[in-house]
Amino acid sequence: MAAVVVALYLAAVAVAAASGDLSALSVAATATTWNLSAWGDWLGPLVAGICGLNAWMLWQVLRGPALPRAEGLPRSVVWLRRLLYAGLAGDLVLWELVDELSGTVAYVASLVMWAATLILLVRVVSGVSARFRAIALALGLIGVLTPAPLVLFDGPGLQVISLLGLASLGATVMILIGQRRDGRWSSATIDIGRIALITPLVAPLAFPVLGFAFQGEELPFDGPGLVVSALGVFNTVWLARTAHELARPATRPAAGTAARPADMPAAGTAARPADMPAVGTATRPATGRGPRLSVAVALVLPLVVVGAEEDARLSFTGADEGCRERIRPYADTRPQDRWRAFLCLARDDTSTGKPMFPEDLPDQRVLAYGKQLCAVPGVEGRQELLRRAGGSAGTAGLGDALEFLCPGVVAQQRADEARDQAERERELAAWEAEMNARCADPWPKLRARRQGTAAYLLFEGGGYTVFDDRDSTEGAGGDIFKAIDDGFIDAAGSSAAITTYGENEPMCLTVKAFGAAPPLRLKGWDRVVEVGVVSRSGRLVVPSYPEGGDSGTIKPLPNLAVDGPGHYRMRVYARPFEWDEDDPDAPVEEHLIIVYPGRSAKKLVHRPWR
Repeated sequence: MAAVVVALYLAAVAVAAASGDLSALSVAATATTWNLSAWGDWLGPLVAGICGLNAWMLWQVLRGPALPRAEGLPRSVVWLRRLLYAGLAGDLVLWELVDELSGTVAYVASLVMWAATLILLVRVVSGVSARFRAIALALGLIGVLTPAPLVLFDGPGLQVISLLGLASLGATVMILIGQRRDGRWSSATIDIGRIALITPLVAPLAFPVLGFAFQGEELPFDGPGLVVSALGVFNTVWLARTAHELARPATRPAAGTAARPADMPAAGTAARPADMPAVGTATRPATGRGPRLSVAVALVLPLVVVGAEEDARLSFTGADEGCRERIRPYADTRPQDRWRAFLCLARDDTSTGKPMFPEDLPDQRVLAYGKQLCAVPGVEGRQELLRRAGGSAGTAGLGDALEFLCPGVVAQQRADEARDQAERERELAAWEAEMNARCADPWPKLRARRQGTAAYLLFEGGGYTVFDDRDSTEGAGGDIFKAIDDGFIDAAGSSAAITTYGENEPMCLTVKAFGAAPPLRLKGWDRVVEVGVVSRSGRLVVPSYPEGGDSGTIKPLPNLAVDGPGHYRMRVYARPFEWDEDDPDAPVEEHLIIVYPGRSAKKLVHRPWR
């Protein structure tokens, strides 16, 4: 059978090579599609070598048990051979098929299979002490079980877990020593095991070796991986030969005893029939409990990694449509539902227009990143980690999601943000008070029905408006460009536009509303112009900063339409201040606006530009 299978395999390789189909050739060589197009002249020798290794592996696996075969093998040996053959079937075919349905199931199944095999293999090997077996078993189980969290977690500490996985190499070394002392395994099997042992250590050398072979050219991306994959046949052959040669009769006694014929009693003991128990021992039938117990232990150990059903992790989900509507505040969300709420917010679109994490990232990875984000101090650090994960989110959206994983961290973050915001508001209030204190009423003795003084922040181009902020009549207002053409002011309908001397700097503005026309008082002012405006809603105001966009008064000023809806006269005074180069925040000019009832719309220039 082995010869037939090998012949069929080599025939398939020849057909793939003759057709020139690189994909079929890579599948024939490694059962995986690799990018072979960039290998050029290296392709033929490389694939021939890999196919030769594969043919040799198939021969070794299928050639059957070694001869002569022992009669009445112990049940532990029988179980071990079954597990070894089952593991070989899984590595060659079964796990690939299961992986198509669920990668997690394939991983856990292979983990359980190898753990059970390891326990029985250490138990069956003779010629070593009990302490030797215990150390080998401990190293092996550490090497088998510690890589399991790599499937469930991702973040700081994985390097440590990966290093612990090296314990399996130590267990393999001890098993090879035990095989050499046992006597059932041939030197060829042990040598192949040694090659399989060093393959993971020398595989990284494939990168520099291939780089040297390509003499500085760009290295094909799949090349080193292809070589490493091909070298895995040595481990498969070692396990196959280990199973085959277990059928041989045991030729080596247990450690610490002298070799003797099977029918000769030990020194100092009386000969007894084979079915008679030793003195001081009770007779009991061979039940095979040892192998079964070993398999049971191997089946139970992975449950430590899987955890309880309450902590189950989904392998992958897309955004659950409508899940945001079902999210409740953190305090009202059950503990078992909080990670679902986090995943909902992490999968849904954020303020950036895309999900917080890449859509193809599995749930357990998203949860792992969430826990890492909780551990990162500072908003900037979290945003940087999120960018490295390939995602993005606003500070508020990220905080809303993380609240379901680490509410204490988010609460502290929000408290810090509130404290920073309060500090900024205090600083802004102090600055506004200082700016307003620089401005004073130019007519302090002339009291109006309504009045106020404030610093006004000018934007690029300067200028400001006085208008009815509740009048939505289209086209009913002064035009700042017409005011610029006029040189000072333009009034139309319910608003007036006034130009200023400066821009991008503060000025002082005082407004006074009277029931009748006040004295003209031109002294000390450079410009004085009077126009007519209409208030349809009973309001005439100067915009406050930042309600007016990028300019406005630092504090609100009163409504100047003292008689409600109707016609008003507006007199505007203006004068510049001398600029103080040592005080960049000092006002550069001052305006005074006088408003009183009046029906005339005529424009009066009391003092033109001088």
